[in-house]
Amino acid sequence: MVSSFHPSGAGKERYGDDRHPDLPWGYWMVSSGSVPGEPPLIDEDGREWGSVREAFWIDRLGLPSIHSGWMNGIMEFMASYLAIADGRFVAPEERVRDIFLGDGHLDQFFRAYLLAAGLVNDTDGRPTPEGRSVLLMLIATRASEDAAEDVGLDWIIANRTVAGHSERSKAADQIARRERVAARMAHRFATDTIGNDPVVKLIGLRITREVPVRSTLWTMTWSDGDRLARDQFYLWLLERIDRWDDWSELVTRDGARALTEHFMKLAFCDRLSFAST
Repeated sequence: MVSSFHPSGAGKERYGDDRHPDLPWGYWMVSSGSVPGEPPLIDEDGREWGSVREAFWIDRLGLPSIHSGWMNGIMEFMASYLAIADGRFVAPEERVRDIFLGDGHLDQFFRAYLLAAGLVNDTDGRPTPEGRSVLLMLIATRASEDAAEDVGLDWIIANRTVAGHSERSKAADQIARRERVAARMAHRFATDTIGNDPVVKLIGLRITREVPVRSTLWTMTWSDGDRLARDQFYLWLLERIDRWDDWSELVTRDGARALTEHFMKLAFCDRLSFAST
């Protein structure tokens, strides 16, 4: 039997004593649905589960069913964390990246939680045999919207936001449509990265003695975990594409700082207008 969650670690049986450590967690469950593989799934104690993830969430981790709405996002994060710690599914370089954006306490807490749950080793932080089987299960049971994104640090960065997958996809579609118009403009805003940090930059057309050349007139940088904020700002700019030439002229005339201050004024004008309605 796989024991339930024991915070102290006492009384836990070693995974693999009666489980195959190379198979996904929950492989012992039996489908009783009208179609093979469909729920309900029956465990060895005769309990019915809507999914393997539900059984893992409630029975193995001891987490309350009332918060099962959080289950998918947390388990996707857990899968990415375990994949980075394991090193078999992602590049080893990702293991040295800080996946908690410098929050050491959160990093220590999550690792302590996985340690107490018996999913990582205390010595090297790598997944235990059960941790690897959980990783296999989480990868195998990904929803279609999550399966489009790689397991690992990229998923963590992309999903470190309150916005869901559908909201991010909708914003990306809006950006793609408006960029087709922006690409033909002499002065245009564009997204980029400097190192690993997301950036929005204003590119202008400079007329030189020889040939016209494009150069960067203005930039704004976000931290590595704030790509959605960068994308939302870029979408805000695309909605005001008719102002781009005037804003470029402002930079040419008064410098890059003048445009940054102008954006700040616009942002707070919007807030004041909203508050007065």
